[in-house]
Amino acid sequence: MSKYMVFYNTTSAMRAQMAEIPPEQSAAGMQEWMTWGERVGDRLVDMGSPLENDGDADVQVSGYSVIEADSQEQLDGFLEGHPHTAAGGTISTQRFMEMPGM
Repeated sequence: MSKYMVFYNTTSAMRAQMAEIPPEQSAAGMQEWMTWGERVGDRLVDMGSPLENDGDADVQVSGYSVIEADSQEQLDGFLEGHPHTAAGGTISTQRFMEMPGM
């Protein structure tokens, strides 16, 4: 089993739109994330956190999660239908390097 860092990417336009979301819509969006987390179950090692906007790049990493999966294909299955992509964001992943002897 491998551990993967999941990066949630947003554009500056998406970040501006998210800043204007009313509280009710924000709560509904958070519930979608919680439902996704329940589906992934104990393979979701760390739900993660939003990250602050840093600089002027149009596309930035806006958050992360850590997931354990048996393969990239299984990870892709966990991420299928993720609320971040439903909202227009993109997701990228990277496998943690296994350090011999650690």
